[in-house]
Amino acid sequence: MRTTISSKGQITVPMAVRKALGLHPGAKLEVRLGHNAEFIVSRATDESFFSDFRGICRKKAPWRSGREAIEKLRGNVGDGDVNS
Repeated sequence: MRTTISSKGQITVPMAVRKALGLHPGAKLEVRLGHNAEFIVSRATDESFFSDFRGICRKKAPWRSGREAIEKLRGNVGDGDVNS
């Protein structure tokens, strides 16, 4: 199948490939260079357990201190467990 690179460096993934891989808008793809200048595209897999949490700390946290964060996550913290 052929596709064309746009002036912005974008390509259109042909419909048959999107259907075969179950791709939808926003889907992540893995792109790598193979032997003999082959351009290999596949559905991306999660890099690690933590990949789902990227960017979560960039959002405004709903707590003000370490103690408050831990209490939100695991309940009331007794004195001496965590420095304020």
